[in-house]
Amino acid sequence: MCLLVHQPKGVSFDQTFLAEVYSQNRDGLGVMYAEAGVLHVVKSLPKSAIEFGDFYRAHAEGRECVWHARMMTHGDVDLDNCHPYRVTDRVYLAHNGVLATGNEWDVSRSDTWHFIRNVIEPAVLHDERIVLDPRWQLFIGELIGKSNKFGIVLASGEVVTINRSSGVEFRGAWLSNTYAWPSARYGFGGAATSYRASTIWADTYDWDVGYSASGYQALPARGGKSRSVFSSVGESLPSITRAARNCYVRGTLVQWVKDAPAKAAILVDEIENDHSGESGSMAFSDPGFAVEIIADWFDREGL
Repeated sequence: MCLLVHQPKGVSFDQTFLAEVYSQNRDGLGVMYAEAGVLHVVKSLPKSAIEFGDFYRAHAEGRECVWHARMMTHGDVDLDNCHPYRVTDRVYLAHNGVLATGNEWDVSRSDTWHFIRNVIEPAVLHDERIVLDPRWQLFIGELIGKSNKFGIVLASGEVVTINRSSGVEFRGAWLSNTYAWPSARYGFGGAATSYRASTIWADTYDWDVGYSASGYQALPARGGKSRSVFSSVGESLPSITRAARNCYVRGTLVQWVKDAPAKAAILVDEIENDHSGESGSMAFSDPGFAVEIIADWFDREGL
């Protein structure tokens, strides 16, 4: 899940909104900003909405900054995995989304940490101003896909948001998504806000065991998981892909994920090459995010 925010100077959020963000993103809060050529980065693991709000008011309120509220997908819940991340002493980065690179090299670290070490850091060490190059920004945006967004702050004061067009403007700030906060309450609609998981699959499907209490037979543990799960939904991967593609073209992908979360979960799992089932489960816990992943895949692959 997670929420990434670029907040201009003079913009602030009230405690009600902050509490709503905390309710869906409880695994860390981080802020980064530059002043007088110095990059400041502060992080916290707030234990309540009150602590979340207090930290925000102490370090972010009214200040131009990038802040990030985390909901863990990869890596431990600790300050090391709390965004933003160090690229160099003069460049830090925060991320919203799930990167297909995963975190297999060091499972205690997040997917973001791995991507920075393998892709971002080498380029920035060569020339930190590369992050200001529109061509590099476009390259990174296409590499990570529209469902992923980066916020980057330099000690010199510049702020860069990768895949900014995939976010929304709200109360004078830029927010990376509409699914990690109750955006429908504020008049936003679409994939991320029109529903939450409500089918019986959300509560009864065990991705490790492959069992649905809603009448499906018990299935073997994940290993040959794809075939097992396909048998439970009665369709193969090609047929699921065709159905999703048809709905994508017709503009009804949101409804398809709502009506067939198990099929959407299979497709997301395959797109992310996730053998744990964690990515696919987002079709239930964060269906709007599943829609973003599938739509972005069709955009990139042109299927």
